[in-house]
Amino acid sequence: MSENTILLDGNEVTFTPGETIYEIAQRQETFIPTLCYDPRLKSFGSCRLCVVDIKEMKNPVASCTTAATPGMEVSTSNERVEKFRKTLLEMVVSENRELEVSPLRSIASQELTVLVEKYDAHNGRFKGAHSGHSKLDDKNPFLLRDYDLCISCYRCVRVCAEQEGDHAISVMNRGFHTQITTEFNGDLRDSACTFCGQCVQTCPTGALGDKKALKNESILAKV
Repeated sequence: MSENTILLDGNEVTFTPGETIYEIAQRQETFIPTLCYDPRLKSFGSCRLCVVDIKEMKNPVASCTTAATPGMEVSTSNERVEKFRKTLLEMVVSENRELEVSPLRSIASQELTVLVEKYDAHNGRFKGAHSGHSKLDDKNPFLLRDYDLCISCYRCVRVCAEQEGDHAISVMNRGFHTQITTEFNGDLRDSACTFCGQCVQTCPTGALGDKKALKNESILAKV
């Protein structure tokens, strides 16, 4: 095997030093599911859906945070990995109020729904507490904050900080008490938010939505 190459599902692929397994797979058009990944942001690895098997490693690893090394042999899809992904999705869904949300909420709002359908991961095997509480009384005219649909991927928090530099959105508490919030848990209009909409467009569940688009949908439905 040549220097700076790996075996990706049995195929020899070259890579650039520092490139992650997920980035290589994307370049090769090899499907690996994810819910916390956004190519504009630093890899975070919170959802764990992008796990892959690496030969001679005991446990699957997150492909978005694992850099390729020469000679690495990677399996992006096998019985163990697919079972792992389905179980993770079932756990995510167990915390989610609903899956069918309007695609007008945001560009990415159907990502979770699509993966759940692909993996048939809505059998209700896991039930329990829910994290995130909606702030539907936020009177800002632009962004819907329906955090009952939040899966704590933190894409909104990260895009606000890393891309916009506003740091208007943050996280408080942990576990089932995790909550996406603003300074002092107030309304967005009282925060550093500039209403750029980046947080809405990266949300994979529709927990953040475009109020104007949804209002127009409601008007059209009455016609």
